Amino acid sequence: MVQFRRAAALLPVVFLLATAHAQSPASQVDIRYDIPTDPQFQPIYEDLKRRAVLERLQGFLSPLRLPKKLTLRTAQCGATGGYKSGEPVTICYDLVKHIIDVAKQNTKDPSEQSLMIYGTFVEAALHHTAYAVFDLLNVPILGRIDDAADRLAAFTMMQFGDKVAYTTIVGTATFFQYSKQTWTGSDFASEASPDAQRFYNYLCIAYGGDPLTFQFFAPRPGPSMLPRLSEKRAKRCEGEYLQVRHAFNLRIMPYIDPALLIKVRAGQWLNSDEIATGVK
Repeated sequence: MVQFRRAAALLPVVFLLATAHAQSPASQVDIRYDIPTDPQFQPIYEDLKRRAVLERLQGFLSPLRLPKKLTLRTAQCGATGGYKSGEPVTICYDLVKHIIDVAKQNTKDPSEQSLMIYGTFVEAALHHTAYAVFDLLNVPILGRIDDAADRLAAFTMMQFGDKVAYTTIVGTATFFQYSKQTWTGSDFASEASPDAQRFYNYLCIAYGGDPLTFQFFAPRPGPSMLPRLSEKRAKRCEGEYLQVRHAFNLRIMPYIDPALLIKVRAGQWLNSDEIATGVK
């Protein structure tokens, strides 16, 4: 429980990215909350909108200078969400409900629940957005695109300070464990890498980029609340992180406004003065 106590100290986090009160910088990302037709998703729709979750994501992505506008939306879609060329990046209410259900079914601790909900939502949102970035910037993909999207999502989380990195990475790792290692649903595994393989790619980027903060992912004997990398994989993680950083600097960084990036990095994306409650 050491990891969870540390997370609670970093939190209490308000659900998702809706905690900062500063104005979001101008963005090439449009946002849209689609009204669900199924009544069970209505509270989720209302809560996401009330907390201005997409507005926070919009601000988080504002340094990107894309060749055309990109729309980020939440919608009822019967799956986890995703992206197709020319269409919005979609985060499904179905996925949000699944994340909340897993969190609340496995722990009564509000801090642990918030950790899982926050971390997994952000990973899913950045994972889906990575597809759009690859598409709009014509980034060549060697290997499976899901692997590349997860590495980019993890790398992005690592760029916004220890609190954001720790909360999102550990939150997703905790969710993975409680969901019986099925990641965020079977749709994530279709015609792509197995969920567990993708998950350890994700952890490896975190450990390789900051082995001190994420030392609990390192191999060691004895039981653990969170998954651990194998000894052979852990030795490779720094190289994997540097590989992603090199690719990012070469193909994506030229499309990022450096002044806005500094401003966004300086923003308070987690507000420790507010209590996380999740969607009720």
